[in-house]
Amino acid sequence: MAGMAVLSIAPVIYFIIALNTGDLLWSSPVFNYEPRTIVIHCFGEDVYLEAGTTFFIAMTDLVNQSLTGRKRWDSLSLSEATYMDYQSHPQMMVVELTYSEPILVHSQYKFFSNVNRIIIPLVGRHAQSNSIFGRRNDYPAAGSFHVNNMAPVKEYLTENALCEED
Repeated sequence: MAGMAVLSIAPVIYFIIALNTGDLLWSSPVFNYEPRTIVIHCFGEDVYLEAGTTFFIAMTDLVNQSLTGRKRWDSLSLSEATYMDYQSHPQMMVVELTYSEPILVHSQYKFFSNVNRIIIPLVGRHAQSNSIFGRRNDYPAAGSFHVNNMAPVKEYLTENALCEED
């Protein structure tokens, strides 16, 4: 009887969460999207990676790997002032990916869905907590995701002289 109850209730719970998030794949840990542009805000200078190049493909793969897996949502949101600092501050390294269409970061939270930009601080404000911020066009998405490790992205940038700390 208990087994039947679990088998009956589990799909209902799954679909309630799917309705709430607007994402039938909310439980999938996979993140696999191709950005339209990648800009590295490198200590006050912008480095653009051209689509189709080795660097662009490698960065796409590293970001997809970093965002695949467990993610913890947090109410920490990206303010407009911080976003502007990320783009020009001489003490920050940030990767910004722009997507042609809104993307879904699969999770049980609706707050961080349908974003078309992902902002990843690697050095500076919020970098220590492995925060990932989203934007919908010119507006920040509520909250942030925290992943296990963004070090491979930073290491790749440094090893390939795309952005180096002084």
